[in-house]
Parts: sequence; structure tokens; C-alpha cells
Amino acid sequence: MTEELDIKKRPLKIEDLQDVSMLSGASISADGKLLAYVTTKVAIEENGHKDFISIVDVHTNKQMFVWEGSSPQWSPVSNEIAYVAGYRGVSYIWIYFLNDDVKKPLAPIYESHYFMGHLVLKNFTWSPNGLHIGYVSAEAASNEEPGDSQVKVIDRLLYKTKGGRGRPFVTDDLLSHVWVVRVNGGEPQMVTPGVYNEHSICWSPDSNKISFVSNRSADPDNNQLHDLWSIDLLSGNITRHTENFGTVYQPSWSPDGRSIAFLATIGKVATNDSPAEDAQLYIVTLGDASVLCLTHSFDRRIEQISWHPKADVIYFTAGNEGTTAIYRVAVNADHVEHVEGKDCRILEYSINKAGDTICFISTDTTHLGEIFLHGLSSNTSRQISNNSNLLLQRCQLQKAEPFWFRSFDQQNIQGWIIKPAEFNPGEKYPMVLVIHGGPHNMFGYEFEDRMQVLSGKGYGVLFINPRGSSGYGQAFSSGCVQNWGGGDYKDLMAGVNAAEDEYSWIDVNRLGVTGQSYGGYMTNWIITQTDHFKAAVVDGGISNLVSFAGTSLYHSLIESEFNGSAYDNFPLLWQWSPLRNVKNVITPTLILHGALDNEVPLSQAEEMFIALKKQGVKTQFVQYLVEGHGWRPDLKPLNRFDLLTRMVEWFDKYLV
Repeated sequence: MTEELDIKKRPLKIEDLQDVSMLSGASISADGKLLAYVTTKVAIEENGHKDFISIVDVHTNKQMFVWEGSSPQWSPVSNEIAYVAGYRGVSYIWIYFLNDDVKKPLAPIYESHYFMGHLVLKNFTWSPNGLHIGYVSAEAASNEEPGDSQVKVIDRLLYKTKGGRGRPFVTDDLLSHVWVVRVNGGEPQMVTPGVYNEHSICWSPDSNKISFVSNRSADPDNNQLHDLWSIDLLSGNITRHTENFGTVYQPSWSPDGRSIAFLATIGKVATNDSPAEDAQLYIVTLGDASVLCLTHSFDRRIEQISWHPKADVIYFTAGNEGTTAIYRVAVNADHVEHVEGKDCRILEYSINKAGDTICFISTDTTHLGEIFLHGLSSNTSRQISNNSNLLLQRCQLQKAEPFWFRSFDQQNIQGWIIKPAEFNPGEKYPMVLVIHGGPHNMFGYEFEDRMQVLSGKGYGVLFINPRGSSGYGQAFSSGCVQNWGGGDYKDLMAGVNAAEDEYSWIDVNRLGVTGQSYGGYMTNWIITQTDHFKAAVVDGGISNLVSFAGTSLYHSLIESEFNGSAYDNFPLLWQWSPLRNVKNVITPTLILHGALDNEVPLSQAEEMFIALKKQGVKTQFVQYLVEGHGWRPDLKPLNRFDLLTRMVEWFDKYLV
């Protein structure tokens, strides 16, 4: 990352987050001269976000074009770019003819509200010959809007959805299919009609076939096992490439057309949320339908696969001990090589058509996401964007210092400590433990607004990857299965004790704890197990695994984490429910929750709040009436700022 001038700067404030922009969708044009990317900016006046596409000259970094839109996709043969923007009240795929400076709408994208999983791609992509665009869409727009009817008849298992962006939080009955449209005009054609959902599409190199992923089981609402398929666009024939395999994600066709790479988990009980099983990279040879895992010896969670355009080499990202880096593996070799990424999180990447440059976006603890170009022959990278400059010109972000410690069973665990802003080694400071979600997420080297806000307010911040986190191998990822609140809780507490021993500036009598989603669950669990923390803030947290199993959009998560049906496991689920031990709580607790949350339903917060009030614990319950789960870019920034303000004020009240 670019170094900043050593001038006096102030700590980060919540209002500074209005200037935080996120970069995405970076890729290089077919001729190698232009770079496209998306900047997502906070629009305070609208209490929302806006996406802008920029085109810059690769060699001079000069901005050539900028307009409102998202998801830019370069033509593989010309300087034309497809993107998504609104038109006539719906989302449309547009084509921008850069040479003529002309934009035209091409095809509408209708989105079903049915939620198929976090790793599902409802994507669009050019055919390799540049003549067509394939995309995923429903057949028509949903006519169901929030409040349209006072009656909703439900007869399907997965009737809940994630909602957001004005969508209802109960699913419609629309199906997502594969469509194809000619770039030079014409009516879009649905190529996979039927009674199943399709998603995650990829073209064959001859532009005659499209691979896709679909769950075509007898009861797709009641399992998360998706298979790999392809359709021959000339004959209409559909071929199945995996069967009784597991769950397939994000296929990528080889440049020679002979095989398809894909991500997969092979467990027979899968989830649409946060699987314990690390996805691995597989390849199916189309001639004999043989399937080979290329990364079984790497023992990390594989993501974002891409073929080198001119070689039998596949690139991917993976998390490893807090760093998310780019790796590659040759199809004919069982050896994974590190390509780029150290003490950072590479958010996404793409390989240019010539195969000599990787364009990637990377963040670390003191920088927002920035765009880099990595030369594969020179093995060097140069920074293209300066997204962090506006923030860093006035704010001093605090670095995270990594440390390792031994847990209760001698397991090595990784954590990080962030010192308070304007740190004075002779003083004592309060500290807040921040817990990640998932439960199989991974903390590491990336900008995280909560941590910088807390540090800016004078708090030390501790964050840890307890067992169950990804990035440390499959055994570690599975370390909390059937044991939520067991070993992972002990890891967190061992980390707190290790930090107290290592850093003398921590005031052990002024400790707070907070977390979101599974981090909220663990915060609830911690305050029922110990009074070591003097204040807690629970954000979107689970309190009762029994009721969660029957009300969450993610009932499959409980099945995968606790070995089968919830209705066979009530004693185990209740054993690991914070509510079971709520009479132990004395910690002042602030509960924050989206009222429209279908992932961790509002009732989870209500149950905990009522129980705490009944016990006479100091508590407050804040509902965000138009929010669902988490704090994603499409939600209301003013609500996010309000949440951070309330978090800080709660800790100020009980820790300062």
C-alpha cells in the first residue's frame, strides 16, 4: 500500500465513514489498454449507496469515462463493456460502445426473491466470440411488494428470503433460469425452461455451450446439494456432470474446452449459509466424466477460481492465517503455489486476456480496498487506485499487531491487538473483544470500521480466530461443529487472558465484548458464562438454538452444524443456547437487531432482552425497523452510523 506522509492526524470518527468507498469489479479490456472498476459511495442525502463505473488508462492511470452503474464486464474481443443499471423501473444489462461513446439497454434482469445460498452467482457473462451475453434471470418481475396484501399463503419450506433494496422478506414463486441475448439486438431467449432454479453460469470456449449449477432433486427446498450441468445451445441438450457428489459452486470452463473446474463441498448435509467444510477445487474431464480434486493437500478454503487463458493452470484465492492471497495450481501437478498477497486480504481478482497480468483489489488493517496490477513474469505489483487517500489525509488508522497463544488444550490460536489511538504506554486503557460471524468466517488483515472506531475512541481492540474459523485447515474449521460455545469460547477467553498477560496497558477491570451474527451469539454465550466483561453489545445475535432452527432462513445451518434434524437434537441445541444460562448474567448488555432479519430473526433478540429484563440486568433493545441481517453496502448508512454510535456510547457508559 502507498505510504502516507508523517503528519499529525486525528483518530477516525464515525462521521468519517461517509467518505469510505468500496472498490469492486476491476478488470482489464481485451486489448490490455483500459481498466474498468466500480466505486460504491455513501449517498448521505439519500441514506443509501451509489455505484459508479470508471474506465482508466492502464499505463497513465488517467480516468477516461465514469458513469452510474455496476458489474462491468468487458467484451472478450472489443472495447465494449456490458454493465447493469436501471431502465424503465427494472435492472437492465446495458452495452457501452466506448469508441462511439454510445450506451444502449440490452435485456432486463428480473430477480427472484428466492434465496439459494451465499455462494450462488446470479451472474451475466459474454460469450467468448463476443456475439452473445448469457445471464441469469427470472421470467418476469415479481409483482409481490411489501404490504401489497394482508394475507400470505405459504406452502413451501424455504418461504423466507434475505430481502433488502426494497424487496419483500417473504419469497415469491419465481424461478431463476439461463437466458441468452445477442449483443447486436434481438429478443432474449430463455434456454433452460422448467421447474428448477439455475445459477452460476459460464460459457464454453467455442461459445456453443453454457455450464450452470442447479439443485434438481425431488425436494430442493429441503437440501442444499447443487450439481454441475451444461446445455448445448445448438441442440438444446442438457448434460449432468456431477451426481450424488455434494454441493457445487461457481464453474469455470477450461480454455481448451475439455474440462470444467468448479468449487465444491462433498458432505451430504450442506447449508446455504456458512459451511464448516472448506470448499476445494475440482475438475471434471468431459470426455470420461472423471472428477479430480486439485487442492486436497493444500487444506485451506478455496474461493474465486479462474483458468489462465493460455495454460492448464487454475488460479484461486484462499484464506491462510488471516491473509487472503492468490494461489495457483497446475492441472497436471499436485502442488499449490503462492502468487500474491501478504498481510492483506485480496477481495477479488481477474486475469487479463493475454495472461500476463492479474488485476486485483486488496485491503489491509489501515487501508481501504485498492486496485493493483501484478505482472506474472516480473512477479511485481503496482498500485493503480488511491481510494484511501481522502480518509488517510486526515485520519490515523491503527495497525493490528498479530500474536499467537496456546489455548486450553495447547491448540495454537491466532489473534490481533489494536492499540488505542494516541496511545501512551504509561496509561491503562479499556479493551473490547470483537468476535467474528459465521461461525466459519476469518478475521485478518483488512479494514474493519468497528475496530477503527473503537480505537479512535480510546479503546484497545482484541480480535481472535477461535476454532471454527476458516484459514487454518479443515480440522480447525470443524472445531466448533456440535460444540458452539465449547472450545471456541475457551479459545476466546484464553486469548483475553494471553492479551492481558502480554500487554500491560490493558485495564483488566474495564473489558467489553461485542460481535455480529455468530459473534452476537458468542457475545450472548460469554455473558452467561463469565462476569469478566463489564459491558456487552450484541448485534444480530442468536440466543435460542431451538427456536432459531425453526424460524431462520438458515435452518440448514443447524442441520449441518449439529448433525441432522433439529427435531432429533433438541437437548443438544438447548445445551448450547445462551438462553439456557441467562440467570447467570449480570453484564450490562445492549441488544441491536434488524426488525426484518430473516437470517437471525428478531425473536432471538426479543427472547434475550425479555430474559435479561426479568433478571434485572441493565439492558436496552434497539430495533432497526427497515434493516435485515448484517450491515451490507445495500443497507442504510445512517442506521450503520447510529449502531456504531450506540455501541461506543454503551461502552463509554460502563467501561470509562
